[in-house]
Amino acid sequence: MSFKYKALLIITPLVFFLDQLTKWLVMKSIPFHGSIPVMSGYFDIVFLRNTGAAFGMFADMGEGIRNIFFYIVAMIAIIVLTAIYARLSHEARLLPIAISLVFGGIAGNFLDRIRFGAVTDFLSVHIRDVAIEWTMFGRNIHMPLDWPAFNVADSAITVAMVLFIISAFRQDRRET
Repeated sequence: MSFKYKALLIITPLVFFLDQLTKWLVMKSIPFHGSIPVMSGYFDIVFLRNTGAAFGMFADMGEGIRNIFFYIVAMIAIIVLTAIYARLSHEARLLPIAISLVFGGIAGNFLDRIRFGAVTDFLSVHIRDVAIEWTMFGRNIHMPLDWPAFNVADSAITVAMVLFIISAFRQDRRET
């Protein structure tokens, strides 16, 4: 069996399993909207649900339309990535890993949307309660130094995006 299929059969279910396991542990251990400080002021384990996409985009869209939109986007991504995956050479290393990470991440967040209508997020990174404030064009801008909560599936997709970028800059495309 070639590397690309081994990657698919190992990485995709592993990401899905770790994503679902960690979300289950959080839901069992932390009340909704609760948090457990890990590195006080910098990193917490929280229990939140995100009805939108990255950074809460589309969260204000009507629930029925929003869910259908995310289901369609997930299906299109799977179809496109499957077509790309099928064309990869058997020597490819980087892209099979990246696409397998995306498949696992999509599956984890897709199951959350089916079960809860939202994605469970639990990793919260921030810099204490610090915020940058300034005035621009007569408006006060208040920007907290925190990253929106995320999960294992989001992390896998982010790592995959970095691998896609690295692949795009590689000299020998046949080996990506």
